[in-house]
Amino acid sequence: MFNFGKKNDDEDPQKALNKARGVVNDGLMGGLTKAVMGQGFVDKMNNAMDKGQAAIDMQQQGQWLAQSGLEASAEVLGIQDTGTLINMNPVVVLKLKVMPMVGGMEFETTGQSMVSKIAIPRVGDKIKIKYNPADPSQIVVM
Repeated sequence: MFNFGKKNDDEDPQKALNKARGVVNDGLMGGLTKAVMGQGFVDKMNNAMDKGQAAIDMQQQGQWLAQSGLEASAEVLGIQDTGTLINMNPVVVLKLKVMPMVGGMEFETTGQSMVSKIAIPRVGDKIKIKYNPADPSQIVVM
């Protein structure tokens, strides 16, 4: 409404997060925010922005893994909710018994991944994943 000719619709989430950090923490606006709202408010805002950064990082990692990761089937040995949602889908910690599709030995790993809220895996389920061979804890559920 009051953007006065500025276009924000083409701004990516990382730029928006960096801009918000600057407003809350730096310069005159940061000083005024701390003075008027208090350090507790600033700390809560920084905590929320840290969670946003973690979600952005996880999504970027998931995109890389979906394109470049090694395919495998996995048996779910354990699952735990992290309390985090990305696009209304839960992020969970999965303990998996991984069977690589191409060569490689069977191994166990634990990693975080976003899963569909309508297809949350359960212990004993067989799922398709992609993983980073350099760090098998980096997984994405396909």
